[in-house]
Amino acid sequence: MWASLLIVGFMLSTGTKSETASGKFPCNFADTVNITDGLRLKDGSYSYAGVLVPPNLIAEYNFKVIDGVEYRAAKHLRGCVCLLKPCISMCCPGELVFNTESWNCSKPALSHQVAHIELTHSNRSVSQVKISDHFVVRTELGCRNKFVDKKHDSFWQWDLHENGSLARDERLWSTDEYCFTLLEHKKAWQLTPLNCERFQRGYRVWIYAICSIIAILINIFILSLLGSIKEARKSHYGQLIIYYLLTVIVGYALLVYLSLKNPMNLSHEACRNIGFLAYFCIMLSFVYLAICSFDFLLKFRLVSIRSWVRKLSYFIALLCVIALRFLVSFAQDSQLPKHLKPGIGEDYCWFDLRLWGIFIYYYGPIMLLLIFSLCCSLKAYFSIYKLPEDTQYVLGTQLRIMKTHFYAFTAYLIGVFSVWTREMIVCIMARMREHFIIIDFWSGICILGLAIAGFLLLLGKNLHVRSWWAINVESSQTDLSIINARVYKFDEKGDLKSPDSPYKSTVTSL
Repeated sequence: MWASLLIVGFMLSTGTKSETASGKFPCNFADTVNITDGLRLKDGSYSYAGVLVPPNLIAEYNFKVIDGVEYRAAKHLRGCVCLLKPCISMCCPGELVFNTESWNCSKPALSHQVAHIELTHSNRSVSQVKISDHFVVRTELGCRNKFVDKKHDSFWQWDLHENGSLARDERLWSTDEYCFTLLEHKKAWQLTPLNCERFQRGYRVWIYAICSIIAILINIFILSLLGSIKEARKSHYGQLIIYYLLTVIVGYALLVYLSLKNPMNLSHEACRNIGFLAYFCIMLSFVYLAICSFDFLLKFRLVSIRSWVRKLSYFIALLCVIALRFLVSFAQDSQLPKHLKPGIGEDYCWFDLRLWGIFIYYYGPIMLLLIFSLCCSLKAYFSIYKLPEDTQYVLGTQLRIMKTHFYAFTAYLIGVFSVWTREMIVCIMARMREHFIIIDFWSGICILGLAIAGFLLLLGKNLHVRSWWAINVESSQTDLSIINARVYKFDEKGDLKSPDSPYKSTVTSL
């Protein structure tokens, strides 16, 4: 399985090359300006905004870059203007301003023109400069999700450097990570930069987080009950479900933390390490599901496995997931095109949904493991009917118990497969529409549904748990009613509440 994944990754990395990285274009897209409307000179150079762009810094582009990701676009001419003169980006063209209520560009009630901007020089001195004299102004770059926070003073505090970079919130933003617009502040209009938003807020995030937290609590209850019952804890099926729940709880808890935590408030190392730890736990949970399916298949085929071989298989599975985690880390740090990287630790602490890497390193292995698990379960189902009719025990375990656990596990596995197939289809549809959802609240609802299914199937259908419950809970309640009947000497005619009752209540220490 891992070999096939490596082959797919190698084919994609060698067959899909970024045009920017191939040397076809003279500079990065962030340093270019659309010069189609510029003045073309006889020698092939272009004059744009007072800058003479030579032919060797001009090329025809068939893509655009938004938020650092390439998208298809009609062919157009671009020049490396920003290499010759610093550039800054405006959020809206012409006299339009960015409307923070409708979240688009609109014309203000009164016309406001700002020709100068405050510039911070390398020696930390500040001066007012004319924008057109020092910068080339463009309106096509920036980002789709802009961050606006008028209530906090830090939003209005920034330093624009001579090269067009922006210092704000103890971070340096490049020219394609922000754009300027006029905003009203203290009854005055001023030119203000809007940074690219990498952290999603709103009801979607809270629905996802609340549903996931409830699911985590349900899984913790299932885990604690399975772990406290010796028969369930000692069985191979119970062990694998416990391992599965442990990794799921940690993985989902980390994802909830990342969904509620602004990555700007995390260091690069913390953001990256939390993302990779969540990836490791989630991938390991699917490996345990695959092992459990394969274990059922071997048992119904009457194949006995020694204890040391079983422990070795668990250890090898753990090593494979560790190797996959470092493979993904290597891909992130390699020179692969940006589209083929996972994106963990860059703009986001989790996979970047705008990149193809999420299909290669995340959905790909998950679907392979789930398909393997379902195939093992299907073969195990047919193996049941090949057993002799008088079979009562299979490898020392009652066939009735094993079949009950197998059917419940298979039903849960089908639910897991359905949920993750839905996740992958949603991600594919988002890519086709170029509409990238950072948080899909339906994912949280599906996670909660799986936790409820686990409570009903993995716990409610576990015969070891039901037997323990019948002995320790139901029988204790029955015994207590018998003791009370003996203490108060109940019979069918006796009524302690009646003053004529011949029986008097007796206080007895039980």
